[in-house]
Formats: sequence, C-alpha cells, structure tokens
Amino acid sequence: MNMDFSLSEKYELIGKEGQKQLHKKTVTIIGLGGVGSAVAQILVRSNINLRLIDKERIISADVPRQNLYVAEDENKFKAKQAKKRLEEINKEVKIKTFHEELVQENRFLLNADLIIDVSNDMKTSLLINDYALQKRIPLIMANYAGEKGHVLIVERLQNKKGPCVACLQKKLQLLTHESVGVYPPTATVMAGLVANAAIKNLLDYKNVQTLLDVDIVLTEIKHKTVEKDKNCTHCKGL
Repeated sequence: MNMDFSLSEKYELIGKEGQKQLHKKTVTIIGLGGVGSAVAQILVRSNINLRLIDKERIISADVPRQNLYVAEDENKFKAKQAKKRLEEINKEVKIKTFHEELVQENRFLLNADLIIDVSNDMKTSLLINDYALQKRIPLIMANYAGEKGHVLIVERLQNKKGPCVACLQKKLQLLTHESVGVYPPTATVMAGLVANAAIKNLLDYKNVQTLLDVDIVLTEIKHKTVEKDKNCTHCKGL
C-alpha cells in the first residue's frame, strides 16, 4: 500500500522509506472495543503489522459504537472479525489474532515492537505493564468512558524517569462505561491520540512524556506532568 504522509511541519515527509520502516514493525493491541478497533484501522492503513488480543465476542450493543463491526458479526470473536475487516482494508499487512484471556502464562503473546493496552482492566494492565518493562517494549496505555479519557506512554529509551502504569494506578482510577455511559466521539479522539503516539514511536520521533487527560465535551487535552514513584515495586530499577 503506497501512502505518503507527514506528521507535521516539524518532521520530514515520511514517504516511501518511512512506509517501508513502518511495514517492518508489529504492534500488539489488547482490547478491540471502541478505541482498540479504531486504532487497529489507523495502523493498518499506515502499513503496520498487528497482533490482536481480545477474548470477547461481539454483542449487539457493540455494533453501533464500534465501527469495525457490523450486525452480522454478532456472537463472533472480536479478534477474528477484526482481522477479516482489516484485511479488506490492507492485504499487505500481517495480522495475528488471539481470542483468549491474557494471563501470566501467555504473556509472550504481547511480544512486538510496541504494545497498546486498551483493555480497560487494571489487573490486565498491570500484567501488560510488567511484561513491557521487563522486555523493554514501549507501551501505550489508554482508558476512556463517557466524555473523558487518558493516555500514558511508558517508554524507557526516551523517558527513563517517567512513571509506569503501576505508579499511577491509584491516580488513574479506570473509568467504566457502566458508571458513566458511552459517548462515541471520545473513542475516535482517543484512537487518534494513541495511533499518533504509536506511529511517532515506531519512527523514532520524540514522543509526549506527560499524561494526556482528555475531556471531549470541554474540548480539552491537558498535559499533566507526573513523576515516577520511587517506591514502585513494578518499575524500580527499570
């Protein structure tokens, strides 16, 4: 797929060489809901290979708010149907899928050039966080519900003093759709922020080193400076 594009006026046009570089990369996405499925589409259109992990099946409520799926996908595994739709967009990328729960014993499924965690589950996020730190794999963690969301990048090459997910687990207080409902524009904006951070990382551009705090209704994206917890047992020494 030949698509030339630029990140901004600060960066050179990516062009064919940039596309070749992206096509050599693989990103693992955990969670194929509103944000994860939209991120997958952006990355596939950017010629990036994917590993998709989601144990859930598609339910009727998913179809109106998760634009990768259609009505006929109901009761089918999200990962399997996501691959089918994504390959219709770009047949040149390699996509591997796993419709199983991520646990300690199968963390090797995460292995890639970059990991995106949109699982919306802190237990799973901490498992992913620890694996990413141990393997020195850049991690982008995002969570949203209603009109609000946040994005955290854990990347030790550029930001050695930055916090990991565990450092902020009490502050993050994961939002849930059950408590505040669903607002579709939030997922789209969050997906754009996550995909942008992923592409910049894969091309070795300097990335944001703050916690992004998003409020769609207020049209605000705040950069919050957060420090690594010196007593964090998850990232101490990493």
